[in-house]
Amino acid sequence: MQIKRISILNEFECTGAQCPASCCRGWKVPIERDMYLKYLTEKGLFGTLLRCSIEKKEDLVAFRSTFHGCPFWGIDHLCGIQKKHGTDYMPAVCIQFPRQLYNLDFFCEETLYLACPEAARLFLVSAAGEKAFDFTVCEGSAGYEVNTTNDDRAFLDYLLYAREELAALVRDGMRFDSMAILDYGRDAQNACLGGKPLPSPRTYQSPDCYVIGIERMNKLFFNGFYHPSLRTLSPFLYRLCQKYIRRFGMFGRRNPACADQKLHDLTENLKQKVPHLDNLLNRYYEYYLFTSFLDIFEDYSFSKHLVFGVAKTAMLRLFLALYAEHKKQIGIHEIAKIIAVYERRAPQIEDALKML
Repeated sequence: MQIKRISILNEFECTGAQCPASCCRGWKVPIERDMYLKYLTEKGLFGTLLRCSIEKKEDLVAFRSTFHGCPFWGIDHLCGIQKKHGTDYMPAVCIQFPRQLYNLDFFCEETLYLACPEAARLFLVSAAGEKAFDFTVCEGSAGYEVNTTNDDRAFLDYLLYAREELAALVRDGMRFDSMAILDYGRDAQNACLGGKPLPSPRTYQSPDCYVIGIERMNKLFFNGFYHPSLRTLSPFLYRLCQKYIRRFGMFGRRNPACADQKLHDLTENLKQKVPHLDNLLNRYYEYYLFTSFLDIFEDYSFSKHLVFGVAKTAMLRLFLALYAEHKKQIGIHEIAKIIAVYERRAPQIEDALKML
C-alpha cells in the first residue's frame, strides 16, 4: 500500500522526561484486547500492579486515571512499563502518539498531532521557515485498520485536489478566516447534495472575514471547550481558562460591544509579542487542512469541517493572547506548549459548532 508521511513526522523524536507537557497526564489510556490479555497473564508483583491499574467500563478497557496521571508515569517522568518490558509491552495508543495514522483503504496518510510539544515545535519551525508541509511516499503494509466506509475514489481524488488548492491559497496570503473559504465549503456541500459538479477553491474571493467576536467565542468556550475537570487534567490550560472567564465571561454577556473591543485589544497586544502572528495562524489552519480535511470523505460535511478549522484557529489565538498579555515576549517553546495543551482539548469545540 502507498503510505504518505508528512514532512515533520520524519524529524520527530520523543523528548521523554524533558517534555514540558507529558502525554502521560490528562488522557484516558485505552488498552487494546491483545495487550489486555497479555497483562492478565503477567506474573509477579508487576502483573498484580498492572491488573489493579486497569478499569473496564462497557467496551472500554483503560488504565485508571489518577491525579498524578497514568499510574505507570514515574517520578522521573518516564514510563514504568517501557522501562521494565520495552515499547512492545505498551498500549498501542502510547506507541503511536503523537502519530496520526489514517488508513483510507486506497492509501494511508501519517501525520503528527500537535498535542505533543515536540510535534508543535517542529510545526513552528517549519511555519517560521516557510517550509511546505509535503508528504513523502513509500510502499508498505499498514499495521492499522481502515478508518472509512467510503469507497468513492473519484470523490477522494477531488478532496486531495481541493485540499492542495486551499492550502496553497492560505499559504499565499488568504486569511484563515476568509469568507471565501466558507463560501467554497457551502457550495461544495450543496454540489454534493444536488449531484452537481464540484467547484474549485481558487475561483473564490472575498474581502470579508468570518468574525468570531465575544458572543461566538463565549458559545465555543462555555458550550464546548471549557470544563471544570481541566483543573486536574490540565492545570496550565485551566489557569488560562479562568483568566478568560474573569475577563470576558459575565462581562461579555452584559456588555458585548465593550467586551469585543477588549478582545480586539488583547489580540493586538499579542501581535507585538509574536512576530508574524498572521502567518503563524494561517500555517496552523493549513496544517489543520492536512490533518483533518479528508474527514469529509466520510461525512461530506464541507461547511462543518472548514468552520471548525476557523473556530479552532481563532481560539488558539485567544489562548496565546491570554498567556502573552503581561509578558515582554514569548518564545517558540512557550508557544509549542500552549499549542500542545490546547490541542488536547480543542476537539470539544465541535460540540458547540451548531450554536454558530
